[in-house]
Amino acid sequence: MPITDMGGLKQFTDEISSGSRAEAHREFLRRVGVSAERAYVQPTPMGDLMVLVWEGVDQAEMNERFGDMVQNPQSDHERYLKDVVIPKIHGVDLSQPPPPPTQQFTTVTT
Repeated sequence: MPITDMGGLKQFTDEISSGSRAEAHREFLRRVGVSAERAYVQPTPMGDLMVLVWEGVDQAEMNERFGDMVQNPQSDHERYLKDVVIPKIHGVDLSQPPPPPTQQFTTVTT
């Protein structure tokens, strides 16, 4: 996901990891079947991106579960994700159709 407000993202990640939104965020993750959430910042020439990995959920299901949360938020925290985090921190216009589902490109094992 794009990052349009790095300061806002830093504040939000502090809140969900150990701050005022920590328990609500963990409740949301449990509801959608996530055992661990990892977020990475990837600087690019086109702007910073956040790479989000949900463990415990098939990555192909991630878009569906995230989309369900956006369409049908179940808590104040999920409404905050929909109304503040996604449009303001990530600059995503939720009035537009969602991107196509993530497709696995390759797997390399050793």
